[in-house]
Amino acid sequence: MRKAAKKTQKHLPYNRLKAALVERGLTQDHIAKLLNLSKSTVNQKINGSLDFTFSEVEKICDDLSVSTDIFLTKSYTSVTKVG
Repeated sequence: MRKAAKKTQKHLPYNRLKAALVERGLTQDHIAKLLNLSKSTVNQKINGSLDFTFSEVEKICDDLSVSTDIFLTKSYTSVTKVG
């Protein structure tokens, strides 16, 4: 796999998270407050410089009512939680 393709695939979960925030009219500040983290740390995590912990992923997904699947790198078409 080419370097650019690997980088794009790595950022897919973060792009999905960004899309879920935009769809709901929320900002990174909302996630920072939710996780009790600084805005800078959340920005680094959302942009892929740092990774989210599993417990952070669970909190975000519960809050946004989305499946944890948005953080997977395989094909994912919806950010809405099913069932």
